Amino acid sequence: MSLDFLTLDITYHLNDRRVEINGDVREECQSDLITEFLRGEVGAGVDNSPANERERYNISIRWYPHMDRFVVNDNTGNKGLRNGILCDVLRTLSGKQISSSAYDYAI
Repeated sequence: MSLDFLTLDITYHLNDRRVEINGDVREECQSDLITEFLRGEVGAGVDNSPANERERYNISIRWYPHMDRFVVNDNTGNKGLRNGILCDVLRTLSGKQISSSAYDYAI
């Protein structure tokens, strides 16, 4: 399989903590992808940017398997808020099976 990147698009509704996930990452691999991204964030330092106050946040994670690189776009305004939302998304997904192979992520 030849893929340039895989995308995981997350919409997080703050009021009811509802999560919508779209993209081309298989459902059982979504937790793995988010976890690997967050591992790379450890030790990245503090982001003192002001957080955007919204009712709905959008986070798009692109993973380039051939470079093992993540590119993230979001509307949170602050990496700490973004990563906290991703941790909450992981809690939502915690009951789902996790894949053991990075190359099994694609649908």
